[in-house]
Amino acid sequence: MSVTTEPRVVLVTGASSGFGRLTVESLARRGHQVFAALRGVSGRNERAAAELTAFAATEGLDLRVVELDVTDQASADRAVADVLRTAGRLDVVVNNAGAIFPGPVEAFSADEAQRQLDVNVLGALRVNRAALPHLREQGHGVLVQIGSVSSRVTLPYSGLYAASKAALGSLTEAWRHELAPFGVESVTVEPAPYPTSIGTNAAPPTDADRMMVYGDGMGRFVAELTGRQAEADEDPRAVADALVELVELPAGTRPWRTVVAPEAQRQAVEAAGRAADDAARAVSSDMGVAAFLTSGQPSTEAGIL
Repeated sequence: MSVTTEPRVVLVTGASSGFGRLTVESLARRGHQVFAALRGVSGRNERAAAELTAFAATEGLDLRVVELDVTDQASADRAVADVLRTAGRLDVVVNNAGAIFPGPVEAFSADEAQRQLDVNVLGALRVNRAALPHLREQGHGVLVQIGSVSSRVTLPYSGLYAASKAALGSLTEAWRHELAPFGVESVTVEPAPYPTSIGTNAAPPTDADRMMVYGDGMGRFVAELTGRQAEADEDPRAVADALVELVELPAGTRPWRTVVAPEAQRQAVEAAGRAADDAARAVSSDMGVAAFLTSGQPSTEAGIL
């Protein structure tokens, strides 16, 4: 793993559990100044906030909990202001907060679909909107979005989730090109499905009648997926390790896409990513706007055996 000469100031959303929790703990242990962003630090996530605070105190780490609800712009603004007031700068934003709404697309109402997009897509937009004026003024910084292999491959019963991650991928790429002149990087980490706690807050559609039309298909799909994960014994720490690597790489050397997945999935998703990059170059060239695209760094991969 890479080593930096200067600790980064890092804000990680959705840090109560899963990838976020593993990432803030790993970054803090490596000497970075870390702000673990949680919503409801005095409510639903009170226990997680207390555990993170105790963890930092026990190990003597520079890790602080900050209140941040990604569905609220004012909350995002306050959290970023808190970081800047405490640390004096902000180097890295990791947009990890997310949710999954599993089920047949037909069964979801537009309001339910909106809530999925509100967390996974608009949440990152709000946090980045709060942070970007400061990153641009500094002339450096990096936005890291936690995408998914689902942004490239849509499987049954995950259409809303896949759509949200595809949208987040498009925003990440737009930020990448638009922010490069200001010295700000925008990158994505695309993990395969890993056994984390995201499923505990899953929100299936409430339309029971339309769910019934699909029989037990969704149940069998989920059982097959979770069974494969258990057999493979996949470790979500691989995603945290990839995030730490990105944080610690020097500015200008970070790959814009990092796939963390078992080998077969990695190769397939990487191929899709390369094809998309080639298409972007070809289309922009044909439209006469290729000069507005940053070349950046090629994508990389983290194969999990």
